[in-house]
Amino acid sequence: MITLALLHPIGHKPLRTWTFDFESIVRIGRSRKNDVVIASAVVSRHHIELWCNSTQWEIVNFGSNGTYVEGKRIDQVLVKDGMVIRLGTSGPQLLLQVDRAQTALAGKKTRNDIIPSGT
Repeated sequence: MITLALLHPIGHKPLRTWTFDFESIVRIGRSRKNDVVIASAVVSRHHIELWCNSTQWEIVNFGSNGTYVEGKRIDQVLVKDGMVIRLGTSGPQLLLQVDRAQTALAGKKTRNDIIPSGT
């Protein structure tokens, strides 16, 4: 299980939360086709994906403005419980909380089982 909290830009208190119990992929971006929709000019239509890989989650960046962890731009990184990511250099921040016991049960497919479209 993974829980995401959109943080207030000043007080860093959660404005909105989303919890995913059994999904193997969570898509985040500006487009309404995502699991988590964030309306911000610096957020790409398809900004990041969170992949459940057996017992852990990974963040994969697809956003043109980048995704940042502790001020460093990332392409792909393992999720640590309590980590905060920023979408774009000045964009919204998300707090990620992971329940490791529930993550092992997440989804029937892992990212390794997914076949890219068009193949």
